[in-house]
Amino acid sequence: MIVFDCVVHALDVRDAAIRDRVDGKAIQSGLGDFARFTEADGRGPRGNVHVADGPPDTQWANEKLFGESDTDIAMVQTVPLFHAFKDGMGPAQLAYEMAQSNPDRLLFCGGVDPLFQGLPAALEEMERQVQEWGATSIKFYSAQSIDMAWFADDEKLAYPLWEKAIELGIKLVQFHKGLPLAHERVEDLRPNDIQKAAFDFPDLNFGIHHMGDPYIDECINIASRFDNVYLILPLWFNQYFLQPREMQHRLGKALLFAGPDKLCYGTDAFLWPNVQAYIDLWAELEMPEELQEGYGYPALDRETKEKVFGLNFARALGLDLHAKVERLGLNAPAK
Repeated sequence: MIVFDCVVHALDVRDAAIRDRVDGKAIQSGLGDFARFTEADGRGPRGNVHVADGPPDTQWANEKLFGESDTDIAMVQTVPLFHAFKDGMGPAQLAYEMAQSNPDRLLFCGGVDPLFQGLPAALEEMERQVQEWGATSIKFYSAQSIDMAWFADDEKLAYPLWEKAIELGIKLVQFHKGLPLAHERVEDLRPNDIQKAAFDFPDLNFGIHHMGDPYIDECINIASRFDNVYLILPLWFNQYFLQPREMQHRLGKALLFAGPDKLCYGTDAFLWPNVQAYIDLWAELEMPEELQEGYGYPALDRETKEKVFGLNFARALGLDLHAKVERLGLNAPAK
């Protein structure tokens, strides 16, 4: 099976990078707390990164992904959260530099914000990231603070972004939904705004990260009704070791109602650098029989695992994953 990790990061949340001290310090401490939380009682993979120390070294990151794990290719994601951090929580420059450290195996995802940067500047930067840096997708964090948020179905502020994406040949735009990282209002991160945007732009794919937690059911419902909406699973993998039954229910619901073509594997590395633990988890995972019988959840067969491991995300990007792996001469043995 080909392993395509669709979410790795080059985060910079050091004190020197903070713009707004209240939100910046909340995120800085919160990321470390969450990494430790998912390792509680030794059930999760050990060795989380101390985020306050700075972004990961690119050589170290490549070794973790391609030397110490069965990852074949990965996408380095920008986190365009500009209210809290001067260049964003995951600066585009750092994401691009990491992708450039291994351009055959690391894809670059750009990121802009039309409210914080202003729409004209966001459109210009979006075009630059695609044309100069080769961005293959664009990421959005639409709630910058407790009083600064925008929505994907805003025809004046957001629709020009989707039109520009199509013009630039981008097939997939991605959204942080749910899970406020600081003091953003959780309702500003509901996934409901994706519906009309996905309907009005059927030629563009929309990815929702974290299954929109706590809006799990809403995200699954939306993905079940719109062919161009995908659910991207970082945090599901990270939380599994701590809450296996809850994560089995989330996965079962998603597979039952949205189907196996809509879920995408991602680790949120490098908060948790032991990415092989997540690969092993998915390769070996089975849906408990009592949940299949009691809730109607489908079994986890090889075809489903292959789709989630990379084929779904590659399809959303418009990428021929098998051809890319063959071109790179990568062996992808069965897990």
